[in-house]
Amino acid sequence: MFFVIADKILSLYICTHTERDMKKEGRKTGMKNIVLLALPEVQLLDIAGPWDVFTSANRFLNDKQDSGYHVYLVSGTSEKVIYSGSGMPLSCSHTIYDIDFSVDTLLVAGTTLSVLDEVNPDIYHYLQNIAPHVRRMGSVCVGAFILAKAGLLDGKQVTTHWKFADTLQKSYPKLDVNINPFFIRDRPIYTSGGVSSGMDLALALLEEDFGKPLAAEVARHLVLYLKRSGAQSQFGNALPEYEIMSPFTKQIRDLLKDKLGEAITVEYMAEFLHMSVRNFSRVFVKESGMTPGRFLEKMRLDQAKNMLEYTDMSIDMIADKCGLSNAVSLSRLFLKNISLSPAQYRKAFNTTE
Repeated sequence: MFFVIADKILSLYICTHTERDMKKEGRKTGMKNIVLLALPEVQLLDIAGPWDVFTSANRFLNDKQDSGYHVYLVSGTSEKVIYSGSGMPLSCSHTIYDIDFSVDTLLVAGTTLSVLDEVNPDIYHYLQNIAPHVRRMGSVCVGAFILAKAGLLDGKQVTTHWKFADTLQKSYPKLDVNINPFFIRDRPIYTSGGVSSGMDLALALLEEDFGKPLAAEVARHLVLYLKRSGAQSQFGNALPEYEIMSPFTKQIRDLLKDKLGEAITVEYMAEFLHMSVRNFSRVFVKESGMTPGRFLEKMRLDQAKNMLEYTDMSIDMIADKCGLSNAVSLSRLFLKNISLSPAQYRKAFNTTE
């Protein structure tokens, strides 16, 4: 009963202040209030990156009075001073309990998954209550988990840090998690990938608000690409970490890891486990979240990426060792999954030069 009453009070507070403050400051000034919502152990760049994008825009808008952004760092706890994951103390101007201004855009910064297990449920109530009153809401990195737990991402295509994408999908099956984009717009929700992807998202929001020329000017000032080529998945493995695979999936992974250069069939995998092809395929999808063929394709992609990073083998030879017919097939695999060619990937990540 207490939480129900508190929830209603919080909702009324937000609604009242939103209407009042939009009249008092939002409509009059034309300034957009941006809230960066942070929890303990927040990744600094999740906050600093978007913050610098928005405040840099203000410098270029200084000849246009009453236009730009007010940026606020808001604590998702009752404490105004929180500590980042690197140990740096952060002084927030407000907490979720005392925001007294209208919010145009709210971005939830990432933290560690262990912190999410300990967070006060009030943050989810706050997000649920304020969602109808903001123009845009989004997340940076693992911040997507907070929006998901608040029930704000159901039925939407979203992204998060590539390392935690599978965990997000399994934890919240109503979401459509896509690891490739640096950010995804599924209005009015915007989610971005790992850490620096928050800057990609902030530049996109800036372009949405004030046009491409200003966003490009800010990107040049911060020495960033306005739109990065490739995909977030280029930075991580195609398959989930071995440790979080199910025992069933690990058996197949261990079976195939030294045979990727050979012709491998679903029949071969099923026979290894003394199962029919139909039953094996059904169980494999349940255990891994993908078909055996897709799993094999991702294993080959990961092996090819590893060889491109740590060897000087020719692309044709790598294709052969990964069980692909030629360099063209390898190129198609790369472009399909990470939007880079093998040669582009090698140039970006090779460590042998």
